[in-house]
Amino acid sequence: MPPVSSPRTVVAAIVGIAGLVGAPGAGVAGASTHAAPAATPLKVVTATRITRRPGTLAPGTRIRAAGLFGQRVFTDAKHGFALASAIDADYPVATADGGKTWRTNGPALHLHAAQAPLAVTFIGAINRQTEFAWGGGQVIDATSNGGKTWYSALFTQGGPLAVARDVAGRLVALIGSSGSATWEYRSTDGGRSWHYLGTVRP
Repeated sequence: MPPVSSPRTVVAAIVGIAGLVGAPGAGVAGASTHAAPAATPLKVVTATRITRRPGTLAPGTRIRAAGLFGQRVFTDAKHGFALASAIDADYPVATADGGKTWRTNGPALHLHAAQAPLAVTFIGAINRQTEFAWGGGQVIDATSNGGKTWYSALFTQGGPLAVARDVAGRLVALIGSSGSATWEYRSTDGGRSWHYLGTVRP
């Protein structure tokens, strides 16, 4: 089963990141001439482990397909990943039967009540072990062990515009700053830490 296409804005961002990976400092067309003062990017953003919060679903809980939102990403014909909303929280979910059934694949990533910076709306996967979520807030959430542990990297000076993998299989991200600059970050440890590579749009 092929993955469901992402929204056009994310597709455009992923296409952009594919051309920019490994080329910090490359320009991006359409930059505003009235940009706010540039912020200084953090050299390293370290993620924190996401723990299960009281009142949230346990990993492995079955989720109805109606609760899924956004795109669904498959790594092969049977195994796929998505995001789902249940009991006022958003969860990573996985299927092992081609989408017939879905189960939570980790703790709640975002609680609806008061965690706007932690919102995620898009999901991606490199393989069955490495999965990541971003968009809608200021975090990149990731697992590198099939959902057993999840880590959340909070970009306090902006928010992720796109997350993908480079040709070497490492995670890369474009972060839009509050000052209109776009920064490139790379993770070599499955999303537990992100290292600044350069500015792709001043």
